Amino acid sequence: MKRLSISIAMFLLATIVSFGQEQGYKPLIDTFVKDYNTNDYDDIYNHFSPSLKEELPSAKAKLFFVEMKEKLGNITNMEFYGLDANKLALFKTEFENNEVALLNLAMNDTGEVIGFRVLDMPKPKDDSFKKLSIEEIIANETSNLPDKGQYAVALIDNDKVEYLGFKKVGESIKLEDNASKQFSIANFMTIFTSTLLAEAAVEKGVDLTSNVNKYYNFNFNKNIKLPFTALANHSSFIPMLPDVATARVKSEDDFLTKYTSEQLEDYLANYVEIDTASAERRQSFSFLGYAILGNTLSKIYNKPFDKLVQEHIYNKYNMTNSTVYMPRKKKEVVKGIGLNLKEGYPVKVGALLPSSGGISTAEDLAKFIQAQFNKEDKVLQLTQKPTLIVSPNYWVSLGWKIGYPFENGDPLYFTRGIDSGYSNYVAFNPVTKKGVVLLSNSSSESALNALDALSYKLVIKIFE
Repeated sequence: MKRLSISIAMFLLATIVSFGQEQGYKPLIDTFVKDYNTNDYDDIYNHFSPSLKEELPSAKAKLFFVEMKEKLGNITNMEFYGLDANKLALFKTEFENNEVALLNLAMNDTGEVIGFRVLDMPKPKDDSFKKLSIEEIIANETSNLPDKGQYAVALIDNDKVEYLGFKKVGESIKLEDNASKQFSIANFMTIFTSTLLAEAAVEKGVDLTSNVNKYYNFNFNKNIKLPFTALANHSSFIPMLPDVATARVKSEDDFLTKYTSEQLEDYLANYVEIDTASAERRQSFSFLGYAILGNTLSKIYNKPFDKLVQEHIYNKYNMTNSTVYMPRKKKEVVKGIGLNLKEGYPVKVGALLPSSGGISTAEDLAKFIQAQFNKEDKVLQLTQKPTLIVSPNYWVSLGWKIGYPFENGDPLYFTRGIDSGYSNYVAFNPVTKKGVVLLSNSSSESALNALDALSYKLVIKIFE
């Protein structure tokens, strides 16, 4: 079914009740079906909240339902389907023209409709890949990479690691010995920054619930307070990047290479804002938030951030082939393939280094994941401690995302990184002591789709 051209905006309110209770919707659903099928759109509109009516005039709402009726016909059946990512109710809705759609309803605690959308039914997941070997799964997804695109994969089972590498050459797929080859690790650097933060808590007594403000000799703009934990789990609602006009850079492309710690501190003193519009999402990813964390850690340790990573992460966990910046000898560095399908080496990152930068290998990252299984490592154990519940099945620790996709209730710690020319996915289960490291030298649209597909299939194949 083609998605309807008109979609009524959904408004999320803090007072939304739990929509897991299907029976609470039955009166509204029965009324909606009856009114819709009898063209009584005025009665449907009467159930809209004042805020939704203000945003959506009656004439526009009626036009939406008229178009919906013309395309789909009457509703023949409507039943509770589940909850979306925002815990709003979804209803599987069958129409007389044999189309099936999802109706996404939002209702406040007084029974008023505050949001309404019509969505396509998700296609059944294809699980035929379960019959394939891991090698076949990786090879199949490698075919979706651009020419010269490759995967370096580490499959971790406690103290054992298996390495697999594949590369696309023209239209063919070949094995590639790339376990020790160097890739940009992109946003995985946030995990290292979080690890440094945990070490500061364990070794230096930094209170993670306290504000970073105390380590600066000036007041932040509008006296804004920024807690360590909120910056680490992206619930501080700091913008993703500063506004270009206030950051003294020509464009957002310059932030990665030209933004300095001096500019960052000028932003904190004079321009920092809180993005309150994102508050209902519980968290909002921010490169800037991690730049602030890294800058603060440098003050705590009185040492440049790149030195902290080298000494407290790479050296500590024996990651001998990892570097913060591009190594002088480029022989082992895999060139990245960007959106324009052109090859290039990783760039040197400035003040945003704590959020995106660094170079590593599948072998070295496997060592870091194996260290996560050590219960005696107080620093890494602290990084795994949940700090934010986004939804029942999605939590966040100090940097790691935590999902609960398995029937046995085991957690899956994971992260996904994207950089210009590179992408990666890393996940582990601390209970079974299994993990996967997936590095790619491409960030094209097809490559990112392939990464998502491959990471999903490997998680199902390895962890279930």
